[in-house]
Amino acid sequence: HGALAEYDVLAVFPFTSETKRMGIIVRDKASGEITFYMKGADVVMAKIVADNDWLEEECGNMAREGLRTLVFGRRPMSQEEYQRFQDTYNQAKATIHNRAENVAQALATIEHGLELVALSGVEDKLQPNVRATLEMLRNAGIKVWMLTGDKIETATCIAISTRLVSRTQSLFTISGGNQGQIVERLKQFEQMRDACLVIDGSSLQLCLDHFKDIFIRVAFKAPSGACCACPPQQ
Repeated sequence: HGALAEYDVLAVFPFTSETKRMGIIVRDKASGEITFYMKGADVVMAKIVADNDWLEEECGNMAREGLRTLVFGRRPMSQEEYQRFQDTYNQAKATIHNRAENVAQALATIEHGLELVALSGVEDKLQPNVRATLEMLRNAGIKVWMLTGDKIETATCIAISTRLVSRTQSLFTISGGNQGQIVERLKQFEQMRDACLVIDGSSLQLCLDHFKDIFIRVAFKAPSGACCACPPQQ
């Protein structure tokens, strides 16, 4: 049987759609050791945890199975480091101008070099009749687009499992690249028939900023679409 461990919670950093992560600082009541724990989206946590050789590959494997991934990390803190951080953090929270930016800068002083602890993958269960509903909409000639913050691999699996894409349709992906490359991909998609357009948030923003009319013309012809890795503003 494991022993019961008790901790004092020293600080909590809630999850937000902008940061895509949350953290907590705790002190072990028995040993007095202070530890900073954090969990969040893999795209964010990959830059925060220490270098490793398996996170990216395993995240890709889980995403291809349609699982939502969360990365967990931790790092020990000395009493002196914690006190310095707490002073900086409290000063940032007390500022009137640029408070959010100041708080983010204070957090950045400890959000680095975390030990990679674990990676989790959670399956999304569809609500009842999702597949049947989307098939009926498609058969009625109604075009459905899905907007999600998920990465491309996860969004593609969900699009297939929900029947957003029919069994006979193909998937055409636009992800990354410069303006010229994205325009070329749009032209390629325009020549295709009965294909679902999958585009990531950064490519979508380039389209809307620089060649909105071309994108709308091309996207209008798609029977369905999925915009993935989208920030909340999109």
